[in-house]
Amino acid sequence: MYYENPPKMLMFEITTKCNLHCVYCAARKLVKKPEDIPISKISEIVSKFDDFEYVCLCGLGESLLHADFYEVLKLFKNKKVVLVTNGSIPIDFEKIAEADNMDAISFSVDAGTEEGMKRISDNYRFDVLLNNLKTAAEYKIHTAINCTLVKDNIYSIDAIKELAIKYGVSRFKVGFPFGSGKWIKENSKEIKDVLKKVKEALKKNNIEFEGPTAIKCAFEGSPIAVVSKNGNVYPCCDYFCQRPLVGNLNHISFGTMWEKSSYEKFRTGIYCKTCVQYHNNKEIMDLYKETI
Repeated sequence: MYYENPPKMLMFEITTKCNLHCVYCAARKLVKKPEDIPISKISEIVSKFDDFEYVCLCGLGESLLHADFYEVLKLFKNKKVVLVTNGSIPIDFEKIAEADNMDAISFSVDAGTEEGMKRISDNYRFDVLLNNLKTAAEYKIHTAINCTLVKDNIYSIDAIKELAIKYGVSRFKVGFPFGSGKWIKENSKEIKDVLKKVKEALKKNNIEFEGPTAIKCAFEGSPIAVVSKNGNVYPCCDYFCQRPLVGNLNHISFGTMWEKSSYEKFRTGIYCKTCVQYHNNKEIMDLYKETI
C-alpha cells in the first residue's frame, strides 16, 4: 500500500538533448525538438520541490548535456540528487564536490567493452565511461550500473559485472525491455544461470544486485513522481501510457496535487493492476520469483 505515502523522490527531466543514437532507443522518435529547460525556469519552480527529499535527474535526454548542469545542481543544494547518465559525457567531479549534494550516479551500461558499446551507439565514448567510473570511486560517490538484458548482450553481462567489481560500484541493476517475454520464456534456464552467477560474484564483492523482478517505479515505499520538461507532473515513470497528468509545477505545488482527485485515482492502484512496468512482465515474475 505504498500509494498511501507521498513520494520521497522526484524524477526531473531537465533536457531532451542526447549525444547518442542507440539502436534500440525510441526516445529520439518522440523528441521532435531537443532542448534544455532554461535555468531561469528551473529557478522559478525549484521551491515547488520542497515536498521531496530526493531529485533524480533523468528523462528522455542526457542530463549532463544541459548547458547549465552544474548550476542546476546548486539549485538543489538542500536535496539529495541522483544522476542517471549514459556515462559517455565527462563529469566534472570538482563541481560535483562543490555542490555537495550528489547522493548517487547511475550509469546505463549495456556492454562491457568498447566494441560492444559501439555496436549499440557507434559514437559511444567508452574511455569516458571508464574515467567517470574511476573518478567517482576516487571521490567516494555511490555508483550504480543499469543493464538492460537482451539476447544480443546476455554473454556481455559478465564483462559489465567485472567493470562493477573493478570500480567499486555500489549496486548492479538488471532489467528486461518490454516485448522480450518470448525470448525470456524460450531461454529461461540459460538466463537464470547467467544471472545467478553474476549475482553470486557481486555478493562476494559486497555489491548489491537488483534483479529483473525488482519494482523500478517505487522508492522507499512510495511511487516515484515524474516532472517532464514542460513542468507537467505524472504520478509514476510510465507517463507515456495511461497515467493521469496531475498538474504542472509552474502553477501549483506538489502538495496540492497529492490531494487532487486525479492523483487519488492513481493511488487506488487501478493503473498498477494492468501496468507491465509495475509487474515487470508476468512471464518474468513467474520465471524468476523463486530463483533470482
